[in-house]
Amino acid sequence: MTPSKKGYLFIVLSAICFATGGILIKINSWSPMTISGVRSLFAIPVLYIFYRKIGHKFHFNRSVFFCALANTGMCTTFVIANKLTTAANAIVLQFTLPIYILLLTWIFFKKKPDKISVISALLSFAGICFFFFDSISTTGMIGNIVALVSGFLYAIVFMTKKIPGSDFASSALLSFALNFVIGIPFMLQETTISQTNIISVVLLGVIQIGFAYIFLEQGLTVVSPIGAALASMIEPILNPILVAIFYGETISAMSFAGAVIVFISSIIYNVYESMRKTD
Repeated sequence: MTPSKKGYLFIVLSAICFATGGILIKINSWSPMTISGVRSLFAIPVLYIFYRKIGHKFHFNRSVFFCALANTGMCTTFVIANKLTTAANAIVLQFTLPIYILLLTWIFFKKKPDKISVISALLSFAGICFFFFDSISTTGMIGNIVALVSGFLYAIVFMTKKIPGSDFASSALLSFALNFVIGIPFMLQETTISQTNIISVVLLGVIQIGFAYIFLEQGLTVVSPIGAALASMIEPILNPILVAIFYGETISAMSFAGAVIVFISSIIYNVYESMRKTD
């Protein structure tokens, strides 16, 4: 398997891990800040053990701190959005990130996106909107806005490796530590310690962000931010499906048409990238 294919495989695996977030957050009765803080506590040893085992050295500088703040905000806003609106709304609006990546790359790195990237990103977003056409409503408008903010911050996370002086692993670990510290006051206010809450938050920490960030970091080593974002489109499809099956938030038959559009756009981009690299 070529490094590029292996990179895309890691991105897909990270997306599958991330996709469990919707249902695990929904079934947990704790506040968003508590969930965000406690799951981070369980994610820290997963990342630390992995990176120590492969000999990765941790760094701290302004770039690492900036990316850590972006990741802290992204993790927190995504949990909040899932509590204030439907899982479908939260994930579809967060996945405006390909658009943000193209814009940020253009503005800060002076790299004008090619037509295929623009078309693929717009087509993906259109497909997601179609997939959730009857799910997006004004009832959870605050949650929708928070999800949009999460999408912008998520774009920065995907671009971490492109920022001079940054280190993905160090930023991730620092952000999880910040999330835990920020969540402490909210944890102290919780009165319900049920088996469901404990199991779900452990899974959120170990799998949904722990393993997901390891896979994502490995994939971003060889895959471009926009390519990774498009390859991650399985997440906004799988996330609400899991919530619909196990939590009862139903999605319509129209979603299948949207799914086809999303996968076609991803295939177009990935085939184009493969052909360009072999030229």
